[in-house]
Amino acid sequence: MNEILNSSILRVRSDAQTVFVECVGTWDITQSPWNFQGQIPQNTKKIVLDAAEIRSVSSPFLLFFSRLKSWAAQRAIPLETKNLPESVEKIFHLSQITPTIHRQPPQKYGFFYGVGQRIIDYCSGVKHSARFFADTLAELMGIVVACPKNFVKNLLPFIQQTGVNALPIVALISALVGLILAFVSVVQLERFGASIYVADLVSLAMAREMGCLMTGVIMAGRTGAAFAASIGSMQANEELDALQTFGINRIHYLVLPRLIALALMMPLLCMFADLIGIAGGMVSALPFTKGGPLQYLIQTKKALAVTDVLIGLVKSAVFGVIVGGIGCYRGMCCGRNAAAVGEATTSAVVQGITWIIIADAIFAVLCTALGI
Repeated sequence: MNEILNSSILRVRSDAQTVFVECVGTWDITQSPWNFQGQIPQNTKKIVLDAAEIRSVSSPFLLFFSRLKSWAAQRAIPLETKNLPESVEKIFHLSQITPTIHRQPPQKYGFFYGVGQRIIDYCSGVKHSARFFADTLAELMGIVVACPKNFVKNLLPFIQQTGVNALPIVALISALVGLILAFVSVVQLERFGASIYVADLVSLAMAREMGCLMTGVIMAGRTGAAFAASIGSMQANEELDALQTFGINRIHYLVLPRLIALALMMPLLCMFADLIGIAGGMVSALPFTKGGPLQYLIQTKKALAVTDVLIGLVKSAVFGVIVGGIGCYRGMCCGRNAAAVGEATTSAVVQGITWIIIADAIFAVLCTALGI
């Protein structure tokens, strides 16, 4: 019997037409036992694998056995095993089993099935959002009854984020809106010699509609998206689950500070936007009107009433609740990956702007019905 290979893990011997492979020693992952396959005689009719002397079974041995079986099967050489551990036999028996997968053809659903599924999904979303806002309202009532000190500390950073940090972009957009309103209106009113009424139009438009509306849209794209991205990232990183595990109320800790801060800051931002918009309108209208800045301010004072300013402030507070609530809700409903965070952010912005427009339309109808 000729000896082909004698290493610390394999002993390979050949007979006339049979190759005996004896597994010995301890299998080390740094050792390569497959360097004998080129030395097996071409006229080999049978391979016998004897694992009687093996002391431990590891991944390299399983890999060697798998390659040996594949090599023998490709050449139609029978492989006989002796003293193979039972665990190895079970593993390779399971690996050889090919599960039968019955692929069903895709079902084609009709139009009414799709409509019904959409309605079910919509109702489920409405139920989930109603539960979220009900829990938020309950937590809000608890804070009103007993305001804890740590809640105030948690509120201050969001007041700065939603208030002071938003002043530059609100000032820029409001000034441009006031300038555009004045420029468009003065061109038309000059035909009738009523260019002085540009102050009336700009002041009323900014106080009742454009100031609160543009501030709400800005905050939906800036702060609502930030809320959704921040909470959505926490959801993706399983930080929300950690808060729940520690017994911390997620709505009390994450949602209410953001919601209250935005609801408090929105009226102040709206008032700031009204002043900047009126000033921007004055800058645009002065070259086309005979009166000076003082006449423009006097006309603005005559046109504006306290009711007009209060309507804009109330609208802005409601818009703040809408933007903050939707931003936090979309973040809480976010998925567990980075793509879901982007989808939640986009959804928060789109839904926030949509509901701001709907709320503004409702306010317009109510104000018309009440005569204010």
